[in-house]
Formats: sequence, C-alpha cells, structure tokens
Amino acid sequence: MAKKKRVLNAFGEYLEKRSVNKAQVCKRTGIHPTRMTWLCYAPVLYVRSSELQLIALAINEEACKIHKDLFGDLALKEEFTPSEKLINNISKKLNDQGLIKKYEIGLQDIARISEILPFCVDEKTESQILDLLNLKRKSSKFSTILKVCLEINWLVLHQKNMEGNIVKTYLLGAEGKKVI
Repeated sequence: MAKKKRVLNAFGEYLEKRSVNKAQVCKRTGIHPTRMTWLCYAPVLYVRSSELQLIALAINEEACKIHKDLFGDLALKEEFTPSEKLINNISKKLNDQGLIKKYEIGLQDIARISEILPFCVDEKTESQILDLLNLKRKSSKFSTILKVCLEINWLVLHQKNMEGNIVKTYLLGAEGKKVI
C-alpha cells in the first residue's frame, strides 16, 4: 500500500524556501516538534501570534513580514448584501433620531422593519403585514414598530371605510423610499 505524500501548507513552504532547520527552531523556541510538523503540514493554518513571534526571532526575520507574506492576500468583503445595507440604514436613521432608545427597539424589531418597508411599496393592510412577519396577532411591539415607521415618515397610513369597518393600510413613504 503506497504511503500518502504529505503536502506542505503555505507556512511549511515559507520555511522550506528559506532553508530553515525546523529541529533547530524547535530547540530555540520551545515549540514541540509535533506542533511544528502540524504548523507546516495542516491544510488549514492556525498559527498563534506568540509562535509566529518566536519563530521569527529564531530565523532572524520580522514577524510582521512573515505574517504579510503568509496572509497578505486576505481582503475584506467587498460589499454588504442588500438586506445588510437596509438593516444598517434603518439602524443608523433610528439611532440618529434617538428612536432606538426612546422606543427600546431591538435587533429583531429592526429586522422586522427591514421586511416591512420593501413589502409596503404597494398598500398593505395590518393583517397582510402580520402574515409577512409570521405573527399570529397584533402585539404592542408590532404597534411600536408601525408607530416608529409612521413617525419618521417611512410609512404613510391610509384609513378607509369599507362596509362600516375602518381598514388601515400602509404605504411606503418618501423617507422610506430613501432608506430602501
């Protein structure tokens, strides 16, 4: 049965290119040889800052240079998803106007607002909004969310008299269009 050849990871290749004697590095740093082998061959590299610093000192190299050589290609996410952008916009606007503290609005409330606003591009009733949010009945928190949206003109309330009943419908307002 043929033995599977181990493949060096980026850190192992880095040390190999510099002809580093790993046994000598282990002796000088106190890093166990098994750990050094793992650092050089594990498919996913998890090197501790303290280990990187000790190895850098042992091979006369700057720890920051080693770090940049190994991980310099990493980059942040380019863009937020549309839903993340909307939640960030809502949070910022609510916070700027002091409404988060005033109404004790939490993350779940902000997430619900982020669902309601795009949904109300066309007029929607309270029951349709409740169905969207998978809520069984109107709660005080739900009422607070709608109140906040009305207060800052994200939603516009229309009341219609239909067969003796007053039906409330909500439509995305001008400020709401700016947020989404």
